[in-house]
Amino acid sequence: MRAWQRLAPSLVAVLALVYLGVMVTNGAMPVQRQLARFEAKGVLKLPPERIRRIELRRGAERLVLLRSGEADWTTADGRSIGAAAARISTALKMMRNAGPVREIDPAELAGVDTAPFGLDPPRLSAVFYAEGEEPVLAARFGERNPEDYLQYVRLEGDARLFLMSRFVGTEWDEAVTAASGP
Repeated sequence: MRAWQRLAPSLVAVLALVYLGVMVTNGAMPVQRQLARFEAKGVLKLPPERIRRIELRRGAERLVLLRSGEADWTTADGRSIGAAAARISTALKMMRNAGPVREIDPAELAGVDTAPFGLDPPRLSAVFYAEGEEPVLAARFGERNPEDYLQYVRLEGDARLFLMSRFVGTEWDEAVTAASGP
């Protein structure tokens, strides 16, 4: 047997240890390029936990909710909304995470009858407050699009019209129903 054939396994082992040593000292983990990094693209720019007060309106019904803990909410008169608090938390996360599917510029709406969008008056409106008296976001949820997958949404102070997943508006609608309770 030749000398290099006897040394080859030892040389491979040494190279493997050197490679392992470089990886350990470098500290770089392999990048999983096939995985997309999450980015919140919703219309609520603040983290949901920073929202302290929410005003919800659906028709003549008005509900003011105040954060009373990390995941607890009460009505303005101090009544706990119980299990409905989880719905509120989910709806807030959806406002933060679920971005609009489409943004329609005002120029595209010129000459279009916007009444079928159901925004005047809206089906449901939600106003979000952090610290202080000024709202951080006010959203009006209208009708669903003809395919019933998306819902028209208008934000206070924004001339654009948004099409968002209907699940966002549905979650708020069900949260109002659950929080109103008996």
